[in-house]
Amino acid sequence: MAPETSDGEPQRVLWAALESLGTAQSFRRHSYIHTPTQPAYALYMLISGQVSLQMLSSGGRVLTLRVMEPGQIFGHSVLEGAASYDTYAEALSPVRVIAVPRAPLFDLIQRNPSMGMALIEMIGQHRLTVSRRIDEVAFKSVPARLASVLLEMSETQVSEGPRPQQRVPRRTHQQLAEMINAYRETVTKVINQFRDARLLDVDRSGITLLNPSRLRELSQS
Repeated sequence: MAPETSDGEPQRVLWAALESLGTAQSFRRHSYIHTPTQPAYALYMLISGQVSLQMLSSGGRVLTLRVMEPGQIFGHSVLEGAASYDTYAEALSPVRVIAVPRAPLFDLIQRNPSMGMALIEMIGQHRLTVSRRIDEVAFKSVPARLASVLLEMSETQVSEGPRPQQRVPRRTHQQLAEMINAYRETVTKVINQFRDARLLDVDRSGITLLNPSRLRELSQS
C-alpha cells in the first residue's frame, strides 16, 4: 500500500502505479542504496526509514543535500536519463523501498502522460531544494543554515496534543553538521545558543521548535 502523503489523491494514484511496477527492497542502517559509481537503473520510493542524499566535495567532505522521509521519491537521475546517479543515498535507519526499473517506468510515462507530468514536477521540487541547500552553504552563516534545515525537516513532523508544535526527528550533531557543511563542534555551540534563547528544545526523541517564526527570520539572515 502506498503511504499517505500531503499531496492528496493524485500522489496516492502515482504511488500505486509505480508500486505495481517495482520490487520491495530492504537496506540496513548505514548501507548505500545507490552511489555515483552505479548505473542509474531504478527510481526509489521510500516506504519506511530515512535516507540521506549526499555529495562529496573535492576535499572529501560530505554535504547532505536532503533527508528523505517515507512518502518521497529519490534516484531522480533515472527520470533525467542520466547514465549514473549523481548522489550517494545512505540509509540513516533500517529502510524499505520500492525500486522501479527504468524500462517499465518510461513505459508508464508514455502510456500515461499525467504520471509523467507529476514526476517532472517532483524533479523540479527536488532540484529547487538541492539548489537552495547549496546556495545556503555558499552564502549563509551557520546559524542561518541550521535554522533553515531544522524548519525544512519539521514541515511534515507535528507533535500531538492540545498545543501542537513543530518537531524534528532525532539527529546527531554530526548528521546536522553534514547537512549544513559545518563542523560538529560549531553545530553543538549553535544548538546550545538556540536552546538558551528558547528557540528550541532537545530531548531523546528529537528537537521541538519553540519559536518557528524567529527561526524563520534567522534562516533568512
